[in-house]
Amino acid sequence: MAYRKRSQPQYARRVKRQSKVRLATIRTRRWGEVEYPKGTNPVVVEIKINGASQVWKSGLGYKKDAKIPAVKEALKEKAKHELTQDQKAEVAIHFIKGRKGPVKFSVVGEQPLKPRIIHHPSWPPPEAVLEDVRKELAKPNRKTASDMEAMAYLNTASGAAPFNDQACRIYFYLFRKYLKSKGWKKFKGDMAFLDQHKTLSEYDERELRKLKDWIFKEQQKDMTERLKRAKQIAKEEG
Repeated sequence: MAYRKRSQPQYARRVKRQSKVRLATIRTRRWGEVEYPKGTNPVVVEIKINGASQVWKSGLGYKKDAKIPAVKEALKEKAKHELTQDQKAEVAIHFIKGRKGPVKFSVVGEQPLKPRIIHHPSWPPPEAVLEDVRKELAKPNRKTASDMEAMAYLNTASGAAPFNDQACRIYFYLFRKYLKSKGWKKFKGDMAFLDQHKTLSEYDERELRKLKDWIFKEQQKDMTERLKRAKQIAKEEG
């Protein structure tokens, strides 16, 4: 089986719309359509992290110039609480109306580093599976990846290329085990084939252990690189 490391996650959270806030719309040459709360001055926020740029252009605005520092501080706090210690964001607040220049600042994340979930970069696992894997990652004294992590990886890798017979057997075994943990007692109809995969052969068990060891090593290597980056950022911020 061929394994691939997941891509680096990006800071792409958007400001949530509040249902009670009525939004107005303005069309701009640079940003396209921008939505902002009625009665405020619209702004667009651009965030760059590790060369990747994200733009927020919905639901943001301020009423008076005196409120701009408060907007800046709110964005700083948001970034600190959502970015990890190895991430530094370059933020620019762009003002749509008038000739006011952008307000630019940088902010370093404050969240502790945790092992990342290894999956195919193009197909993240379903959110319910991600939550279960996060619980596995929180367990102390881990020396290899869990069956849950292996299943999550295979779930996403299956979208990249067809599995060979061995990969199918391992995935079906792990998937059945996962469903059993969720309360499934019987497998009928289209799912009846899973009862053919209650156990693995010694050969398949060895391959599963290799996969779990590979996932764990990728996590440890990634953590080492991120810790170095966090220390370098802290040194630069001094």
